Amino acid sequence: MAIEPGTPENLLERAAARRTAPGRALARDAGSIAAAARGMAARFRRGGRLVTFGDGAAAADAGHVAVEFTHPVIVGKRALPAISLAGDAAALGGPAGGNGPGAGFAAQVRTFGRPGDIALGVLTGEDDRRVREGLAAARELGMLTVALTAAPPATPLAASLAAPPATSPAASPGGPPATSPGNPSATSPGGAGRAAEEAGSCGPVAADHVLTAWCDDPLVARELHMTAYHLLWELVHVVLDEPEEAPPQEAPPQVACDTGGGTCVTCSDTAVPVHVTELRPGGLALVDTGEGVEEVSVALVQARVGDVVLVHAKEAIAVLGGGDGS
Repeated sequence: MAIEPGTPENLLERAAARRTAPGRALARDAGSIAAAARGMAARFRRGGRLVTFGDGAAAADAGHVAVEFTHPVIVGKRALPAISLAGDAAALGGPAGGNGPGAGFAAQVRTFGRPGDIALGVLTGEDDRRVREGLAAARELGMLTVALTAAPPATPLAASLAAPPATSPAASPGGPPATSPGNPSATSPGGAGRAAEEAGSCGPVAADHVLTAWCDDPLVARELHMTAYHLLWELVHVVLDEPEEAPPQEAPPQVACDTGGGTCVTCSDTAVPVHVTELRPGGLALVDTGEGVEEVSVALVQARVGDVVLVHAKEAIAVLGGGDGS
């Protein structure tokens, strides 16, 4: 039986359809999420802290992220240092909470942030100026910056990753088609995680890692952000549980034999001419180095007593001349 427009079943189906393509776009951006998590884990390993912030509804998400890291829900996972700047009414209210590099989140970041820390800003399509200014201040300090953004609501998205279900109407009553510029609920594939500038809810966002919810519905965008930051939390712990790579070790210096300033034919990497003084069984010989007598191998050459042979690493490799001057 066909689902009638306007019925609860139809509304639920349309709501689910709005989430399908953005969810698949988020899955396509898994590599960007993993890269952000690895960068965050590296900062945590070096004693860095996570500083989160967001305005409006995103303030709750900023607080949620901080709680996830400081109070792990899985037994055995370590608590990681994190603080949300979004709940400080004194710092964000009144003149101190205005826009500009000396106010709002930018001022808080400069007060609490350190070069080795992480700044995570959440932008959901409302007035995000203070969040952007906070991210800019964090970049100036040398903090790792992560931005959770939403696709620009005024820009039609390029394509949908999934077509709506066959039983869904192509357009809402009296509204534009599902994929028209007036209803950009179709998502652009990929796009998250670009270091530098990425299209966000109100234009380009400057951050080291930009994770975009490709949806113009702020409620759906928040759902995708929640999925993204839970993935970040999980993957950060996966990376931290990996054994840390040991720094490259320098080769130990070779200790040469005490030859009184001469060259040892046993451990030297230099070919040395020596005189054969005695041939021994097993292809061995005693040679005079000028600094003393050593035993070397002459198995590779036809040496006689009195010959001058060239020795490298205790092996005679050539006969330079006979002891009779030949």
